[in-house]
Amino acid sequence: MKTFTTLLLVLVLAFVTSAHKAKKHHRHQHGNFGKMMDIIHTQNKIMEHFLHKGGYGFGFGQPNIRQYTWNNMNSNTNIGKLRSFQFRKKKSHTALKLTWSGSLRSLTNGRCARWYFTLNGRECSSPGKVEMVVYSHPRNAGLVQHSFTGACQGIPAGKVSIGFHVGKCAGQSSTQNAYTGWNSRSQIFVEELIIGLGN
Repeated sequence: MKTFTTLLLVLVLAFVTSAHKAKKHHRHQHGNFGKMMDIIHTQNKIMEHFLHKGGYGFGFGQPNIRQYTWNNMNSNTNIGKLRSFQFRKKKSHTALKLTWSGSLRSLTNGRCARWYFTLNGRECSSPGKVEMVVYSHPRNAGLVQHSFTGACQGIPAGKVSIGFHVGKCAGQSSTQNAYTGWNSRSQIFVEELIIGLGN
C-alpha cells in the first residue's frame, strides 16, 4: 500500500516537473515543444488510470459517502434493531466509517443502554465494535443529543447491510428504559475510506 502511494506521488511530481520544462522549452526551443507535449499526454493517461481506475481509496476520484436521516424516530425499544439500510461498497481494501447523531436516553437508575452498528448481520471485529453506552443516574436521565463514530475494516466490496441497534451493556442482566430519536432529526453517515491503524 505504501509502495503504491509513493509511486503515485512520484508520478504527480513528474507531471508537474514535465509541465514546467515544457513551458521552458516552448520559450527557448519551440521545435521541441511538440515532443514535450507528447510526454505530458502520456503522463496524463497514466495519472488518469491511477486516479479514476485506482479509485477513491487513495484520496482521489468520487467520494463514496451516504447520509440516512429520520425525523422523529421516537423509539422506546430497549433491545433490538432500530433501523437497517443498504450501502454499496466500491472497493474491498477500504474501510467503512459509521457515524450516528441524534438524541438518546437511558432512564433506569443505575442501568446502562448500549447503541451499536452491525454490518452484514455481525458487529465489527476489525479493529473492533462501533458502539456507545449511556449510563443512567438521577442527574443525567434526560434526553441528550449524542454522536459517536467508528470504522470497520475487512468488509468485502458490494452491497453491505447495515443495522443500528440498542441493547444491554456488558455485565448487566436486566433491561433498561432506553429511548432513541425523541422529537428530533436522527442521522447516520456512512463513508468508504482508507485508514491506517495506530499502535
